Amino acid sequence: MKKTLIAAMIAILLLPGGLCAEDFTSRYYDLREKEIRKFNADLFAAGEYYRAITEARRYLSLFPRGAGSEAMAKSIGDAYLMSHEWADAVAAYDEFFMHFPVSPLAGTATFYKAIALLKQGGTAEAERLFQLILSGADREKKGEAARWEILLLIRQNRFEEAEKLLKDQMLRPDIEKEAGQIEELLKAKKGARYKSPETAGALSALLPGAGQFYNERYRDGVYSFLLNTLFILAAYKAYESDNYGLGAILTLFEIGWYTGGIYGAVGGAHKVNRNIDEDHFRIGIGRLNLRESEIGRPGGVSLMFIYPF
Repeated sequence: MKKTLIAAMIAILLLPGGLCAEDFTSRYYDLREKEIRKFNADLFAAGEYYRAITEARRYLSLFPRGAGSEAMAKSIGDAYLMSHEWADAVAAYDEFFMHFPVSPLAGTATFYKAIALLKQGGTAEAERLFQLILSGADREKKGEAARWEILLLIRQNRFEEAEKLLKDQMLRPDIEKEAGQIEELLKAKKGARYKSPETAGALSALLPGAGQFYNERYRDGVYSFLLNTLFILAAYKAYESDNYGLGAILTLFEIGWYTGGIYGAVGGAHKVNRNIDEDHFRIGIGRLNLRESEIGRPGGVSLMFIYPF
């Protein structure tokens, strides 16, 4: 009986101690988790993006199922995006989707992955992601995605598709404020005066420098005309003086300049057309309020991603 009582007393004494140790460990991990999340938010808000990435990865290593694991995984992509590391941002968002496919943050992550792809030159894939947002239920980035999609269609002169989106009754509430600006952008782009590469090449073939004049590159046109004229005259004089070797060399140089002038005029027309597209695109970004986008509120501080031209 005495032995049983002693054993019972020892068990009673040990039980609260075990519970206290458990409670202490739980509180420690809880505080540690919150500390890392706050430090990550402070670094992000201060623009220390690479250090913020390190803290986010540390958090995910220690607390893979923590309360902030989804936000931390997304913040890695956000930090790369803010650092203009487009390829790393795309990879980080892909990793986020792999681990958290049904996260409530998936809509914003999809939107910013599209932005990173757009800066990489992946217009088609960016369009696909914007369309995915437009067809989804998450409305947080739907308005911005609709404006980006319409602007990209205008950039590619796909006017009918842009007008169809503009008239879409399901999307209209999300773009109502910018509808007038979109209509003006459409009208301006439809009236853009492109250069014909074929015309530029043909003009340069008929008269060296004429293609450059057509492209409104007047100085280049003057140089092309004068150089071709000088080579032709020099070759003529060489042949007239029975200096056939020099004449042949000058003729070869002239053929090179002449052919180069034609290719230059064709390439110049393409460049003019690209510049027209890019100028309208930049104007559209400003008019449709797409230069800035709230990327998150780490620590309660609103941070804006500025779209770089």
